[in-house]
Amino acid sequence: MTRVPDETGRPTPDHDEPQPRRPVDAGRGDGFLRKSGTFFTGTLLRTLAQGALFVLLAREMALDTYGLFVGVTALVAVVSPFASAGAPSLIMQNHADSPDEWDRHLARGLFVSTVFGCAATVLVTVAGLAIWGADVGLVDLLCLSFADLVAWRLIEAVAASIQVRGRILLAALVPALLHLCRLAGAVVLAMSPGPIVLHDWAVASAVVSTVVCVPVILGGLRGAHPGSLKFAGSLAQARTGMMFAVGLSAQSVYNDSDKVMLSRLSTPENAAIYAAAYRVVDLAYTPARSMSAIAYPRFFQAGRSGPRETLRLARRLLPRFLAFSAPMSLLLIAFAWLMPLVFGADFATAVPALQWLSVLLVLKSLHYLAADALSGARMQGRRTMFQIGIGVANALLNLWLIPAYGWQGAIVSSLVCDALLAILLWGCLAVSVRRDPADTSASARPMERV
Repeated sequence: MTRVPDETGRPTPDHDEPQPRRPVDAGRGDGFLRKSGTFFTGTLLRTLAQGALFVLLAREMALDTYGLFVGVTALVAVVSPFASAGAPSLIMQNHADSPDEWDRHLARGLFVSTVFGCAATVLVTVAGLAIWGADVGLVDLLCLSFADLVAWRLIEAVAASIQVRGRILLAALVPALLHLCRLAGAVVLAMSPGPIVLHDWAVASAVVSTVVCVPVILGGLRGAHPGSLKFAGSLAQARTGMMFAVGLSAQSVYNDSDKVMLSRLSTPENAAIYAAAYRVVDLAYTPARSMSAIAYPRFFQAGRSGPRETLRLARRLLPRFLAFSAPMSLLLIAFAWLMPLVFGADFATAVPALQWLSVLLVLKSLHYLAADALSGARMQGRRTMFQIGIGVANALLNLWLIPAYGWQGAIVSSLVCDALLAILLWGCLAVSVRRDPADTSASARPMERV
């Protein structure tokens, strides 16, 4: 295979040859916090745009319509990891092994994201019709699914490729652009008389997402070697990426299936209350999410030396994550009374919901770090196994608790499952380290390579 020179014009070494072990530092002298702060700028902009959109739609839609919208978007979120077949994670893993071939990795990621995204769009549409029947139209399901399962996933693949090439700020701003444009579209709809109906928002979301997606793809491919823009072997890559997709889907199940079940097993009003509180928690997690985005490629670099190095990296990062998540959790408890002022009087019940869900900030910091450490050590299969188990447990708990207790039951299920996942993942990582030979070279380890 002919190798493309790197950006300096120098030929790159053959990555099949043994590579020296290089410890990956988590913040001493490598600019980790600076890069996290840079990424936080774009992530905060994106999260604020998502939050403003969420509040605007909550205020401008009828409560029952908004509950249906929350259910549909939660269903899309459950399926969304399969829409890209793990392309962003694969781009990062492959770049750690062969950074000179970034254009080939991106081209394959875009191809599989398009193929699997279209298939996922059809799947969600059929499932949505089966769940909600005539309450949600065919066109509405198609548009909402396409916007997130095709356009958004393509943008994610481009952002991952940009990030691993060191352009941190641009990688954070590209996804934010889409959500800012969606917010602008919602503002235009809100200016018309009457409430926003689901059909109008679904069509607007699809159109805006397409308009943003096309130039982002063209910009991401700028500078690519023409000979690398081939799709041969993309489906073989997808087979590896589906391991990431299954794990992310299981993660989406225990994050979002409760909203789908609330809209169906309880009431749309209960779904709206729970979704509003959960959205605030998601907004508060933004600083830790920015650090995760910067650390994620580093776990793949550290993982070339096995789980011992990824555990070392995770332990160095943990105090930084808790320094954000623990105080933020306390702030949410203290200021939860603002919920009806922000979302409207109908959301007064969301105050205790937010106070209980605030604990998720600490739990997510714990299990996301351990999960990324396993992925970086090329142990995605173990991560996926635990995430699937927790997803099944979460669904079963919701089937029991939601019909009886509504949004309170969904909160109990979320807290129990997130805590159990953190315990299982850290335990798995510790066991893997004890079984790992300390002196094994990177070249001796099996790599999940395409």
